[in-house]
Amino acid sequence: MVEPEDLQIELFEGTKGGRQAPRPARKAASRRREVLEVLEKNLRSIQEGDVDRYRATTADDVTFFEWYISPDRIDGIDFHLREIRVHSAVLGEGGTIEQEILNPKVQVYGPVAIVTYTLMIRSFCGEKVTHKSHHETRVFHDFGTPESPEWKLVHCHKSPVATTDSLGVLRG
Repeated sequence: MVEPEDLQIELFEGTKGGRQAPRPARKAASRRREVLEVLEKNLRSIQEGDVDRYRATTADDVTFFEWYISPDRIDGIDFHLREIRVHSAVLGEGGTIEQEILNPKVQVYGPVAIVTYTLMIRSFCGEKVTHKSHHETRVFHDFGTPESPEWKLVHCHKSPVATTDSLGVLRG
């Protein structure tokens, strides 16, 4: 049985058991790292209220399913640009948000990458700390060239983690 540590090493480093992986595996690992870096930038742009960075990592025609915002698909970047400005204003009032990507898996199929993970969010406001989590699937497309990749988010689907809070939202 492969240990989880071996899977992470294989995923992020392209090696297994200290042996150098074949060239295609190294290239695939490098592309997975590129996608994870863009994911981090994208999430950080939301957290920091950086509209320019969000725009640089997100396609204009992006689509979202966000169970806690709308039962319908959200089309286009404009909605989220407004949301980022709201988050920035709220954080300007003294709140802090931290997020962690748990157990990411990156699958690359040519110019398309699918990233699945659980996003844990901690928010601090005064003495209060709140934890929320949900599962995310984000789809990225490489609009660049092999020499100069340009990964951008084209779709995101968020699903609740079954907790008291999420069940309350789902059941009304």
